[in-house]
Amino acid sequence: MKLEGAGAIVTGGGRGIGAAAARALTRAGARVTVFARTRAELDRVVTAGDAVLAVAGDVAREEDVARLFAEHARAVGSCDVLVNDAGILVRGSAEELDPADFRRTLDVNLVGPFLCARAAIPGMRARGHGRIVNVASISATLGTANASAYNASKWGLVGLTKCLAEELRDDGVQVLAVSPGSVDTAMLKGTSFAPEMTVDDVAKVIVWCCGEAPDAMTGTNVEVFG
Repeated sequence: MKLEGAGAIVTGGGRGIGAAAARALTRAGARVTVFARTRAELDRVVTAGDAVLAVAGDVAREEDVARLFAEHARAVGSCDVLVNDAGILVRGSAEELDPADFRRTLDVNLVGPFLCARAAIPGMRARGHGRIVNVASISATLGTANASAYNASKWGLVGLTKCLAEELRDDGVQVLAVSPGSVDTAMLKGTSFAPEMTVDDVAKVIVWCCGEAPDAMTGTNVEVFG
């Protein structure tokens, strides 16, 4: 997958791993659209030269995802690379967690990547190439106390990755997951874990998956534990 001149969409692109991935993809020659709920954060990414387009919206809303892809198509062109990074973490024991928070976490962390992949796949399949990289977590393979919704969503995201990889195996479209450990982000600061790596460390792995990872790796969950 050649990243020079490729069109890319990064969700959760206003800060943290998403913003770092947008920056790294841009430096690799891609033309990047960043998507998140907070417009001011997205605008800072574009102003810094780390993306060419900012679109504000919610990955869990079908109409927002449709608007994202329409605006990207008008301003950038094809979506050759999709990085699903948008995510939330609501902490609390299973017996105390509000079911609404559980559902919202799955909507953002799992339904959102499904909606974005669903929007990207027809164009990728028609062009005969494309990369979808889902940012999962160490919590996709290990249990974490007081994070039942987050764990469930990330385990599900790895499952979605493997399913999409099989559906698209013969179409030139590769789908991978990247599962970081403790990364120095605002989300980690609300936990008891110490950071073991930077957002740029993870972004390098994401970009490698977007461009250099061999086709035979499709369906792989790449663990990055620091």
